[in-house]
Amino acid sequence: MRFAEEVGDGTVGDQEYADYLEIEASFVETAARLHGVAIWDAPSWTAMERNARAVHALTTEQADYFRSARAAWPVQARAGVAQRAGVLSDFALAAAREGGYPAVMTVMFAAESLYLEWCTHARELGRVSPGPVADWVALHTDERFRAGVEALAGEVDAIPAEVPDDLLVGWFTGMLEAEIAFHDAVYA
Repeated sequence: MRFAEEVGDGTVGDQEYADYLEIEASFVETAARLHGVAIWDAPSWTAMERNARAVHALTTEQADYFRSARAAWPVQARAGVAQRAGVLSDFALAAAREGGYPAVMTVMFAAESLYLEWCTHARELGRVSPGPVADWVALHTDERFRAGVEALAGEVDAIPAEVPDDLLVGWFTGMLEAEIAFHDAVYA
């Protein structure tokens, strides 16, 4: 993704990152809702706790990040950017309606493992811009985030065999495709 490459090499533009802050904050609301559905449908107390922790992190730590990052950023997001990036929420919510808990775990694993991958790569390059961009990368490479991705992987591995593999593959790859379109929206 162009956005991930530009974050990693320290060249993401001020306007593009302002737009990203807007669209990502919008998806964080969707992710909190998805984890809420997962709490309701969780197959075990452990799964319920993991999803509750995810909701808590999204509605506290990440919400706080967006408030401070937007306040510190030199430009505002362009009008309509959140609507251009709606593909990600649309896909994830449709998958959740279709497949319940297995779908939520699969789409969130796709999204979070993608973030872990590109943020880890960006951090390793060592050229991420300081301030809100570096803070975002750090948030998606710390031990708590890694543990959350591992927990999602475990939940996906535990999806009952009666859920067809083609559904799981469709949710996973569809979410990755939606993530790419979502991140490309900052350049539209």
